[in-house]
Amino acid sequence: MVARVKAHLSRYERLIGSGMPENEVIEIRGLKIDKTARRVYVNGEEKNFTTKEFDLLTFLAQNPNHVFTKEELFNKIWDMESLGDIATVTVHIKKIREKIEFNTAKPQYIETIWGVGYRFKV
Repeated sequence: MVARVKAHLSRYERLIGSGMPENEVIEIRGLKIDKTARRVYVNGEEKNFTTKEFDLLTFLAQNPNHVFTKEELFNKIWDMESLGDIATVTVHIKKIREKIEFNTAKPQYIETIWGVGYRFKV
């Protein structure tokens, strides 16, 4: 009986679609950012991110190969009204790298452009 119900449900979903929207996902070289579920996976292993770390990583990954200054990133992620220091960006980039990079000395995802800022390499 259960198998028959599952078969009918499966057929129904194929006919009309599941009705569930797909999660918005960014995947680049073993890094998977599930924007809908707000989860990050590195080679299939889930990593825990703070809200700002997730927002910063997602923003950079959505704008690959674009160099952003620390000021631009601070204004975008922490918004104009936030009190704080742009050094916050540097600290967050370091924490993100510790979670996603195989070798933080030679990052494959987030690249430092000396004297300018950061970019997400693709």
